[in-house]
Amino acid sequence: MSHRMTQRLLRLFVAAWAVALLVLVPARAFAAGTFVLKSKEAQEVSGAWHIYVSINLPKAPSVPHQTMRFLFTKTMVYERTLVDGKNEPQNTKIAMQNQTPSIESLDVGFSDARGKIFAGTTFDFGLARTRGYEAGEYKVELRTSDGQTIGTPQTLTLKGDNPVVDRRAIAFNAKDPSIKKIEGHDAGAKVAKNDDPPPGDTPAGNGEVTATGNAQPFIPPDAYNKTPEENIQVKPKSGCGCLVVGSSGDLALGLGSAAVVGLLVLARRKKRDRA
Repeated sequence: MSHRMTQRLLRLFVAAWAVALLVLVPARAFAAGTFVLKSKEAQEVSGAWHIYVSINLPKAPSVPHQTMRFLFTKTMVYERTLVDGKNEPQNTKIAMQNQTPSIESLDVGFSDARGKIFAGTTFDFGLARTRGYEAGEYKVELRTSDGQTIGTPQTLTLKGDNPVVDRRAIAFNAKDPSIKKIEGHDAGAKVAKNDDPPPGDTPAGNGEVTATGNAQPFIPPDAYNKTPEENIQVKPKSGCGCLVVGSSGDLALGLGSAAVVGLLVLARRKKRDRA
């Protein structure tokens, strides 16, 4: 092989290697500057997470403050789940896909107290639950206001306790001994009890017991009939309290008195005749 042919093959190899680098190496490897999270994990405090980052640009910016956009894409959620057969919430990792990133636009300072501008800086900020963040894993990207990517994406884990999610099956047969009622946890509501059906021997309605059969009454019917003593006629009384002349009772009383007097008189006469 001639020297000229060798040089030609070498140039072709170098060109092919350069093309391979452009195709195989991701474009983000050529992003301007660097962006690093000081800690890959953040613990929740009072409903928020404190994030610390280090940013280095290719050169110092022309103004002391630059508007930077932090993009947080949710990749994993740490769910606390109520499941059948468990009394306490279970920690479950749920992978997320095709999530729209949450964007935080912040003014980052690259100058000191004297006003001198630097190419690198450290910066910290907070992420609150009120803005839709929750315990889990996120892909974090940094871009300038004109869309240029700084450094490479970072992975951030937000640690904490998310609200409990109830994923238990609903029990329609409350009398099944294999079903165990689990009380609600945290913000979860308690499971309503099923209404027990009325027993088969209880009539429909208000649930009261209905008497059956022919029982004897408490007061017998003949108790309402008057006795002979109650039918005795009682002489009415006058207003003055004296006897009424001419009544049948007075006549009998007068005849009886006269008979007694007659007997006394007759007895005296017989006594006198004997003497």
